[in-house]
Amino acid sequence: MDNREKLEKMDRALRMMQDLRHSQVAMVEKSSKLQMDAMEFNFSEMEKNMGDLFSRYNESLDLIDAELERFEIKRNQFEQKHGLDKVEE
Repeated sequence: MDNREKLEKMDRALRMMQDLRHSQVAMVEKSSKLQMDAMEFNFSEMEKNMGDLFSRYNESLDLIDAELERFEIKRNQFEQKHGLDKVEE
């Protein structure tokens, strides 16, 4: 695999991580909403479980955000190191 192909593969991985992040944000939002609904319904067990899910999903979101940032830096360094950031004429 040449450097251009490797960069394209890195870009695909970056897009997948961003998609994963969007999905995780939706899970955080939905679990929070369900926790609030459970409070209204006075379903304490559901409220606790949705709160636990919210915490887990939020921790996962933090992990995804950190990895996205690290990977993007590595990808950009790779691009610059191999001169792939220059526009071909």
